[in-house]
Amino acid sequence: MTYNRNASSARTSSNQNSGNAATLERPAQPVAWQTLLGGRTPTPVQAGAIPALMDGQDVITTARTGSGKTLAFLIPAAARGIGMGTTRGMRPEVLVVTPTRELAVQIRDVARELGMSAGRITGGITPSQTRSEATGKGLIAGTPGRLKDLISRNELSLAGLKYVVLDEADELLSLGFLKDVGDILRAAKGQAAQAQAEHRGRTGARALQLAMASATFPAAIRNIAEQFMHEPKRIDIAPDRAALSAEQGGKTDQDVMGGATGATHLLINVTRGNVLEVAANHAREALREPGGCVVIFCRTKALVKRRAEHLADLLPGDTVSPLQGNMDQKKREHVMGLLRNGKSRVLIATDIAGRGIDLPEVRLVIHMDVASTSENHVHRSGRTARAGQPGTNLVLLIPEQRGLWQGVRRGLPAALQPPLTNEEGQIDREIQEKQGGNGGSGGQGRGARGSQGGGQQGGGQRGQSQGRSQQGGQSSGQGQGRSGSSSQAAGVGAGRVGPQRARRGRN
Repeated sequence: MTYNRNASSARTSSNQNSGNAATLERPAQPVAWQTLLGGRTPTPVQAGAIPALMDGQDVITTARTGSGKTLAFLIPAAARGIGMGTTRGMRPEVLVVTPTRELAVQIRDVARELGMSAGRITGGITPSQTRSEATGKGLIAGTPGRLKDLISRNELSLAGLKYVVLDEADELLSLGFLKDVGDILRAAKGQAAQAQAEHRGRTGARALQLAMASATFPAAIRNIAEQFMHEPKRIDIAPDRAALSAEQGGKTDQDVMGGATGATHLLINVTRGNVLEVAANHAREALREPGGCVVIFCRTKALVKRRAEHLADLLPGDTVSPLQGNMDQKKREHVMGLLRNGKSRVLIATDIAGRGIDLPEVRLVIHMDVASTSENHVHRSGRTARAGQPGTNLVLLIPEQRGLWQGVRRGLPAALQPPLTNEEGQIDREIQEKQGGNGGSGGQGRGARGSQGGGQQGGGQRGQSQGRSQQGGQSSGQGQGRSGSSSQAAGVGAGRVGPQRARRGRN
């Protein structure tokens, strides 16, 4: 059995009990990290990253979605007793930075399962709720805008930090978040170094350990990451390093993508007029048996709202839950709760749900709009076929998005590409929707993303990366709604990061 990001999978079999108040009132003693896995075999990313992090090294790790990255960066802290006890005020020992509120909450919950004293700082909650959540906590998970806001107002102290994690690091180091994240890391390093110098009377020792993790890590973003780190160790989990080297022409400084290689990848050519009906038919088939859920991705918030209403009519008896950045925090948490307790089985969302979010048995992912980049497609598809489970990744391709899809397909590793269809190569350049346009069921909106330095009520949406070429590559295939698993392991590819415009959004 392997672990994934689901908080329930982080439960241990022995002495870790997040409900034990006594555990959180004093720092835990260091333990052997293997015991925190409850006797289970480490996944490849855990076996590679945890020993390096335990040795105090900075680490950049890339591995497929659902491979256990959350525990790979939390266990090294818990095993050393870092972030286990209470602190005075908002002065954590561990800081985990994430692009979205939902992921911050999820990481907080996993940390608590490990017995860590954990809270979160995100938009959508009041100042008093923030203080209640974060005061006295050894670990804080948060979004960049809110973290920077509290740091700038001297409410959040980083002087006690020992360990910082960027989860979904490629997203955090892209233009939408880079300024805020850079400011946070510089403040963390400065405050931690000053505190260490005051206590030890020396400034030469390293004051902070950094870990960065993602399922996709473009080379250009990895170069930025290394500027903040001290001789980081790179751990890229790939199925076949020799095959990877051959695919990359012997080069090592290439983009790495590890997606849902255990899924069945399909493509169906549709039209604007029937895309909703096709999506409903495949969702209905996937949910024929009890349990499990379906995740449907759309380009914009408005499309999510409108399509949720139509799908509710097409899927009587199933609760269709929308999730997008304009929803307030209480509604967003309510939606996630419905999905996790099985009261809703259909999620329709923007790319806010594309990274890191773990749901029980996602049988089918439907792309009703083509993703804006190969990296976004990888993360979306990674919601299914997690932790060894089967799943299907289905692209519904309207003619207006064929040019965009070719660019996305070209950057995908072979293991994530659906079989090729003749129709997708038949492109009328006159009808291709421009990236940033607004075209009903199709088109490619830019999506609000990024960070905002202040503001208690940030919107939390991670929007969509820009800069993927809209020409090139081909592919696809016929699809059934549900399918079995593939034997392929974590994938890698050569999708490149293009020019990106700064995003404006809230978190």
